[in-house]
Amino acid sequence: MSVTIKTGLSAQGSIQTDSLAGPGPIAYDETLYDSSNAKRAEVIDYIRMRLGDGIVDVELELEHYEMAIKQALIKYRQRSANAVEESYAFLDLLPETQEYILPQEIQAVRQVFRRGIGSVTGTTASQFEPFASGYLNTYMLVAGRVGGLVNYELFASYQKLAMTMFGGHIIYTFNPVTKKLTIGRKIPNAGHTNARVSTLTASGTAVGSTITFTTSQSYMVSVGDTVIISNCPDPGYNGMYPVLTRNDTHTSFTIAAGRTLSSTQIIGFDLNKTQIYSNVVDQFAESCLLWVYNKKPDQMLLNDIYAFPWLQEYAYSFAKRILGEARSKFNQIAGPQGGASLNGEALKTEAEAEMEKLEQQLKDNVEGNMPITWVTG
Repeated sequence: MSVTIKTGLSAQGSIQTDSLAGPGPIAYDETLYDSSNAKRAEVIDYIRMRLGDGIVDVELELEHYEMAIKQALIKYRQRSANAVEESYAFLDLLPETQEYILPQEIQAVRQVFRRGIGSVTGTTASQFEPFASGYLNTYMLVAGRVGGLVNYELFASYQKLAMTMFGGHIIYTFNPVTKKLTIGRKIPNAGHTNARVSTLTASGTAVGSTITFTTSQSYMVSVGDTVIISNCPDPGYNGMYPVLTRNDTHTSFTIAAGRTLSSTQIIGFDLNKTQIYSNVVDQFAESCLLWVYNKKPDQMLLNDIYAFPWLQEYAYSFAKRILGEARSKFNQIAGPQGGASLNGEALKTEAEAEMEKLEQQLKDNVEGNMPITWVTG
């Protein structure tokens, strides 16, 4: 009995468990799907054939096809909830730090969860979790013994009240454009402080430029250790870097810029907000869990059996409109017997109608979008 690698099915059509990577979690593997370039080439061929390329002259260049695909993806990400996926991410909170720059893939933060139920963290009673202990099995839920679901309900209510009264919930704001997460409180430093930056300069603004920072006192990180810059108003500086050089007094360090910088020097009040952190010297104040929505990669959308037909049709309609715009510049081409008329206006009209129909499909959840739940009011 042979199993095809492409589908993981036997000759009889049944799923083979060994094709699901064996026991344990199954992670997303991009190698199981067609590459983004392959799917884009498929869309370009579809557009060309639909426009009659090879039979008549289609004046579009490769840049026009790429633009049509890009605009289809932009419109889909703007209008369809299927363009994002629900996920969870851990964020290590730094001492006395309120602002964090999240990855560009994150589109929205729905909630921030703390490990404890209040301002006290660690292995104290405020973090008691009955599901993770024998207490739940031997006392609360076992029939015929003292306790039961009422006791658990009372304990759960106590936890909710304690979280409300003692800071178990983190109030936050998230800017989806700048990706800045601002929490409404400063987490205590648990005995460790971050380095206070005295100067922060760069040799240039391009990627790879040398960034030099100095601290007011010795900061015991060495060459090769990792440092994190946070809360810098120039987002190009924020990130995680290996130390390239340091001086003998451990007060001056250099790193390489991983992104384009907006300025070569951070000064004044902006420098007071900027912090340098290293797990070699410092400790995270607390680790929290983010409930987020992050955008799906282009490759995933182009391999989606529901999204791909919509993207293909919208890219075709957009390319048709480009072609119509070009042909409408000239109503007629001179030639023998009166020349030839161009169909630019007709192409534009057809493209607009098709794009309007496709955008309505997004509202009707035709392309795999999840409909909203009941709305009252």
